[in-house]
Amino acid sequence: MPIFLGRYSPDQVAKLAPLRPPYVANKPKYHKSYINYHDLQSFNQSLFDKINAVYLGRVSYVDWMFGQLINGIDALPAISKNTAVFVTSDHGDFSGDYHLVEKWPGGMDDILTRVPLIGRVPGGVKGHVVEAPVNVFDLFYTLTVMAEVNVSHIHFAQSLLPQLMGDPGNMSRTVYSEGGYQYFREFEPNDPEQKKSYEDPHHYFYPRGQEEIQEGIPRCIMAKNGTFKLVYRPEGVSELYDLKKDKRELNNVFDQPDYKAVQQEMMMDLLKMMIRTADVTPVLEDPRGLPPPPEQQHRPAP
Repeated sequence: MPIFLGRYSPDQVAKLAPLRPPYVANKPKYHKSYINYHDLQSFNQSLFDKINAVYLGRVSYVDWMFGQLINGIDALPAISKNTAVFVTSDHGDFSGDYHLVEKWPGGMDDILTRVPLIGRVPGGVKGHVVEAPVNVFDLFYTLTVMAEVNVSHIHFAQSLLPQLMGDPGNMSRTVYSEGGYQYFREFEPNDPEQKKSYEDPHHYFYPRGQEEIQEGIPRCIMAKNGTFKLVYRPEGVSELYDLKKDKRELNNVFDQPDYKAVQQEMMMDLLKMMIRTADVTPVLEDPRGLPPPPEQQHRPAP
């Protein structure tokens, strides 16, 4: 097996893929508070370059394992010709960018929300790269189309089969992401570790838990297309980036006069999306019917 730890050096990161600097102006406050609560301010740039180099090595390891999986499938031609394989991720990682590590529940930074999506399907175009934005939920719908499963419920996904067959995709399409919390200690369902991160000083996420309590994680929603990216926070710093001029998202132009028309257009797009997708009325009647009134419900004997 190839060796991946140490495959990339901090010097290579600094020279070939320099990290985003810390304390960028007009960023949400977690860009500063995270550094302080995790006591990262005393470390120099070389440490964050090393963190990123190790991260890149781990990515290469995952890439190698994916290749091993593909080789195993290809060793069985009868299976290979009928098998679709996809690999993606739930989120990214700062890995030294902005002098931050891990992720942030209310962060819509490109390094957190733009994740890999690699697919190989029978008849697909080899080596085709799609720059157009897509949503992760497009993948599940694509699989149902490939499996010829009839999807009768209302959904908002688009099939990725055209892109897999060589189509460039739609650069004007807007995709969305949401994050953050509206209320204090808004626990994740079925996650006992989150409560510990607030209360146990020895817990490895305790610094982040204290930051969440003291600083909050304002609820946010993101809209992004091939040209602009908007992150709106009703409470907190909102963001707007001109992706043609600023792919690394270092110049927040939210509320700047030159971008007023674009900002209003994208805000209206968010409103339309929320109206269209919120509280979708079922199109089929549930055969179980409605629950009985309280006086008719069975209650165990005391």
